Amino acid sequence: MVNKCMILGHRGFSAVYPENTRLAFRKALNLGIDGLEFDVQLTVDEVPVIIHDPMVNRTTDGHGLISSMNYLQTQQLNAALDKPEHGFQTVPALHDVLNDAYEVCPEGIYNIEIKVYNDDWKTLIDRVVTVTGQHPLRKRILFSSFHHKCLEYLKASYPSFEIGLLFDREIVEPWYIAKQLKAYSVHLDYQFTSEDIISDCHAKQVPVAVWTVDRPEQIERFIHLNTDFLISNVPDVAKRIRENFANA
Repeated sequence: MVNKCMILGHRGFSAVYPENTRLAFRKALNLGIDGLEFDVQLTVDEVPVIIHDPMVNRTTDGHGLISSMNYLQTQQLNAALDKPEHGFQTVPALHDVLNDAYEVCPEGIYNIEIKVYNDDWKTLIDRVVTVTGQHPLRKRILFSSFHHKCLEYLKASYPSFEIGLLFDREIVEPWYIAKQLKAYSVHLDYQFTSEDIISDCHAKQVPVAVWTVDRPEQIERFIHLNTDFLISNVPDVAKRIRENFANA
């Protein structure tokens, strides 16, 4: 799938624009980066929507669980709470984000993180795959999650999709777990990711993503280490550093 360090906008261009909004996604892709990373959950009427937290309080002007709201209710929320200068931004539906991405960057890579906050994760997987399965971007999608059991279910039920295992702690042989679960990639907290771990994963033909890399010196380091995916809130900075690295 990749042969260079690919830059993915973490929740879009979230350093400047409201995270996980269509505006943030379009602004990221318009930079000419390689794709996006974003989060998906279900509304109570089982519409996949893009939001990180289980509660809408942090990123919108509403209150409560996203899983207790229907889709029409989510469309009344302003998802630009922390960046009001960008006007009213809705909580986007997955199908709208994919349509935008296909229009702007049909050759991009789209890392969809499955957010599991309750026991109904099989329904979440099934509904998300229903949306993605018939979309023109389906072969450009990489699902990830910290909830490895849901990824195991996804891979067993829908084997044509690729999965990436998210880790938020130090782990010695992430490639081994990836092989066990038939995962395409491992997604590691950059703070726990060494040159040896990257080399070992590559030796086992397991691509490595690092998240969330924003400091210029760390961006440069992981590009130098031939990391496969670099997920960043500042994709503009990451792209510039990669270009400088290539021209050096």
